Formats: sequence, structure tokens, C-alpha cells
Amino acid sequence: MKNIWIINQYITSPDIEGEGYRHYYIAKHLKKTEKYNTLLITSSFSHAPYRHNKFKGLYKLVNKDIRTLILKGNTYKKSHGIGRILSWIIFSINLCLVPFISKKKVPKPDIIVLSSLPLLPVLNILIFRKLFYPKTKFIFEVRDLWPLSAIELGNYSDKNMFMKFLAYLEKLSYSKADSIISVIPRADLHIKNVLGHQNFNYRWITNGFELPNEKKDKIEDIFEGKIDSGTFNVGYAGTLVIANPLDTIIKVVSRLKDEKIHFYVLGGGPEKEKLLEETKNYNNIHFLDRVPKQFVRLFLSKMDVLFMGKGTKDTKIYDFGTSQLKTFDYFYAKKPIIQMLASNENPVTYSNSGYVVPPEDEESLKNRILYFKSLSHENRLQYGERGYEYLIENCTYDKISNTFDKVFDDL
Repeated sequence: MKNIWIINQYITSPDIEGEGYRHYYIAKHLKKTEKYNTLLITSSFSHAPYRHNKFKGLYKLVNKDIRTLILKGNTYKKSHGIGRILSWIIFSINLCLVPFISKKKVPKPDIIVLSSLPLLPVLNILIFRKLFYPKTKFIFEVRDLWPLSAIELGNYSDKNMFMKFLAYLEKLSYSKADSIISVIPRADLHIKNVLGHQNFNYRWITNGFELPNEKKDKIEDIFEGKIDSGTFNVGYAGTLVIANPLDTIIKVVSRLKDEKIHFYVLGGGPEKEKLLEETKNYNNIHFLDRVPKQFVRLFLSKMDVLFMGKGTKDTKIYDFGTSQLKTFDYFYAKKPIIQMLASNENPVTYSNSGYVVPPEDEESLKNRILYFKSLSHENRLQYGERGYEYLIENCTYDKISNTFDKVFDDL
């Protein structure tokens, strides 16, 4: 049985008082093969998804469903502030303790998977391989293209010394990894640009979805009286951040009130207060607070079309595609999707479950909304069914863990 370490300071799972997430589900499904003993290594604090584990000492080992090593970290309020950067440093420092923990608690790794962000732990892994685990294989998982994300979305200069340091760590990770995987479909094009060659092992492994154990019991309709069933409803469920702009769809839908088209937003985030202020005079734009996951599915079921967006018309980072987690919730809801994105490299295009329109293109977005409104319920359902079929065939964590199994075997 091979020992796998998966390192990411934002891992969360039911075992550590959080929600189920990518690495937890991958480890859970790998466990069924009886080929792997997986250890998740994370920080005591995660801002997204939010989780705060409190304990005495520098680390805590949780050995429930999936063995998880939690390293003491700092808390912070802003995802783009100095506190978050400090958390990367603290996590990397505490990671140095791991080789000295009892082998019964933390078995020697055959494979280490480092999932970005952050990038700093690549230095730990290189030291580990040099001093403790010379035969251990290293897989680098790319979930965000840093420092490109910070430069594009955070308005940092590529001349900034910290951005240059992150660029160094990024290139180091690509060059030293035995295999590179990414949730971004064409991240290989970016990696080729960074390295200046294409002599690397790469595989796209999409973000995924854990099929829920649907209970037969009917859940309470907490949206009763909050969602108008007599209108054509466009919905968004997710975090309200700069990277997921809603400005364009709000402008478009606000002008379609005579068409009885409404836009419902379910979720919270740093952009919510600004959006509430901007829409306070629009009676067909509605904001609903965050709810537990089972109610998110209920919300999606009440929508006619689902919307999501990434970036602006000037954002280049999404040229390589996206694999947004909400895509798979949308697929499971069997609803047609409109995505604002400057790339056709994404599951919506691959599945033919909706349409991609350019960011900030109000006319294209309006035309697609009106197009779906003109369709019969049965014709809209065909789009939703294609998304659902694509989800089941390609994007469940059961399927994804099989792909990880193949990557491990190839090493």
C-alpha cells in the first residue's frame, strides 16, 4: 500500500469540522481501492471554505474517516491582506515539523501532492526529498495560476518583488515536479510559457462533484414567498467576489423587468454590500443569504436558467479555461447555463449545456437570456440533461479519483 500526502492549507472536511471538499473526496474514494493510505495536511484556519480548528500545541492529528494532520496557523480577516501572506509563511514553517512526527502517526510518503495555492511549501518538499525521502515522487496540482491571478485580479505589478518571488516558486514547482495536474483545462499552455518548453508530464483533472445521498424526506421550503414562480428566473449561487463579477447581468436584467425576468443571487462575500447598494432601486434583482448545501439544491431547482461569470473583457488569466465548482452544482440541477468567460475551455462548452458569452457583453447576454425564455420547458431541460450526463460521466469524485489512481500508477 502506497502512502500519499496531499498538502494544501485550505483543505476542509467533515472530519475537521468543515464541509466536504476536493481532496477529502479524492482521498475517500482512493481509500476504496485499498491501494493507498492518504494523509491530508492542512492548516488550522481556512478562509474559503471557512474553517477554524482550535487546539493546543503546534499540530493535531485527526484519524477519523480520512487521516488529517492539522498544523497550527494564524487567523486573518481579509483574503488579500498581510495576514494571509503571513499564514503561508507560518504554514511552511510548521510543515518542517512533519518529518519528525512519529512514523506511526505520519507514515513516510511514497508520493507527495502539493496543491496550490500557496506555493511556498514547494521549498519544504524539495528539502524533504533531499534529506528524508529521496525516492518520494512529487506531484504539483495547479488550482490557481499564481502570481498571474494576483497581477490580473489584485492589480499588482509583475515588477513587484513579492510577485517575482512567487513567479520563482511557480517555475520551481513546474520544473521539479514528476507530474503536473491542474483543474484548469489548458494550464499546460501557461506552463509551457513559464518553462519555455513542453517537456513535462501534464494532465487535466477537472474539479468535481460528490453525488449526494438524497434523502426521501421532503425538506422545508425556506424560499417560499421569496422566489416568484410566475416570472422567468435567472439564478446565481456562490461567493460574491471580484473574480465572479455580477455587474453586467445586473444591468441587463434590470432593463428586462417588463419581460418578467428576475435575477436571484444566493450567497455572501466581500462584494455583497456594494451590490446591494447598487441594486436597491431594482425590484427584479433579489439577494438571498447563504444557506446549507441541501437548500442550495432547492434554490437551483426553482430557477429557469443559471448564471456564472469569471473576469472582465481585459482579464487574460481565464484564457486557459476554468473549472468552477458551482458548474457541477448547476449540472446536477439539470438547468441550462449562461457563463460569461473569455474562453471556450470549460465544462459548459464541453457538455453543450448552455452558452458562453464574452465578459461585459450586455447585448450577447441579453440575447441568450431571451433565447432561453423563448424555449419551452422541455427544450430548456435538454440543455440541463446534457450537463447532468457530462457530470455523471466525467466529473464525479469517483471518476476523478480513478484518474488520480492512473497518475500515481504512471509514477
